[in-house]
Amino acid sequence: MDERGKPAGDDDSPVLKCQLDFLKLEFEAINKAIERLDETTQATKNWAVVLWAGSLGVALGKPEMHPYIPITAALPLLFWFIDAQWRRIQRSFIFRSHRISDFLNGPALTKSIENGRLTDFIVLDLRAGSLRNTPEYRDFTSIRRTCRFKEVGPFYVGLALISLLVAAALH
Repeated sequence: MDERGKPAGDDDSPVLKCQLDFLKLEFEAINKAIERLDETTQATKNWAVVLWAGSLGVALGKPEMHPYIPITAALPLLFWFIDAQWRRIQRSFIFRSHRISDFLNGPALTKSIENGRLTDFIVLDLRAGSLRNTPEYRDFTSIRRTCRFKEVGPFYVGLALISLLVAAALH
């Protein structure tokens, strides 16, 4: 107990308050980053469609270009990888967001309040870099996982298949 009759390390701790304020700022920054990456992945899809449709249109426009139609299938596959990479980065922010949620909703917050400072938790680790080498982080952010997202894989594979089907139909 301190001189006011409150438990030592209660939530009036200036260190804890400062750390929690930074944690709030970190959470806001993470959400903004996730939103920006959503916009980036949408832009990636848009560019993929524009370039794919343009190249397919050019190849279809002249009979002497028809042999190049199968090559247009490569464009969506390239953008698939790029999109998956952006989503992988986004997943690192989401992973950190989950860790913050676990901290705030678990016993670690109570322990931190008792200690008057954050205990067993790093502040300002936006992409969970401190956990980058853990199996859980690697699994959550793996490129294999992001390539299989229903809004990623089928979209780009579908574009590539259309190119191949058009090429097959013309032969």
